[in-house]
Amino acid sequence: MSPTRDDPAVVFPFGLPDPEAPVRVFCLPYAGGGAGLYRTWARRGDADAAFVPVQLPGRENRLHEEPEKDFDSLAERLATVIAPWTGDRYALFGHSMGGMLAHELARRLEELTGTPARLLAVSACAAPDVERPEWRIHDLPREEFVAQVRRLNGTPRELFEDEDLLDLCLPRIRADFSVLASYRYRPRSPLAMPVTAFGGTRDDQVPTWSVENWREHTDGDFRLHLVDDDHFFLHRHEQAVAEHIRDALRRVDA
Repeated sequence: MSPTRDDPAVVFPFGLPDPEAPVRVFCLPYAGGGAGLYRTWARRGDADAAFVPVQLPGRENRLHEEPEKDFDSLAERLATVIAPWTGDRYALFGHSMGGMLAHELARRLEELTGTPARLLAVSACAAPDVERPEWRIHDLPREEFVAQVRRLNGTPRELFEDEDLLDLCLPRIRADFSVLASYRYRPRSPLAMPVTAFGGTRDDQVPTWSVENWREHTDGDFRLHLVDDDHFFLHRHEQAVAEHIRDALRRVDA
């Protein structure tokens, strides 16, 4: 079956990737999140890199669409729409579930374009070979599902304080956990690109050792940056994370 053709103007809600940018950094959100997570990144002028938020189906400007529920189907759709916009210099970044998608996109985009990413950066995301059985909660009844999502601390707490907002967001959160549950690790050769990983020292969901395991998945340079915060450290340390990504890209050029 051929992949769904997505409109780039919808997938890149803050503007199409700039063909003149030194490096285009495609940014993937966490489960239940949208491209708006990286709104300030996209609008920040930068001589080193252009951050390009990627919108997944079923959220924000794509709320009318059905969210994907299968990891490989979602990765295939994203790779198909991103590939024509990578140019010769691109990088990938993702937080939590977005990190898993960024890793898979690094593989698929290199196959589609013949050009490897300059950098893979992952945040609050365990290495791909780390087993996560607690993710398989997508088919639980509503109250049990909400309780498990709260326990995992993988969704912003504010969401649970607004019942109307929770009802609106639950279908895509459930779909994203279906995406996570459908992921199957396949041993492959290490990536031929540097990997920069970020972890929260108080992240109960993704322990730092599981983030450090990314070291085993690259033949390139590996850097680990730890933040004294929980799973959602990105919200409070986005400027530092973005700067570390820029530094990593500068090292590649050096």
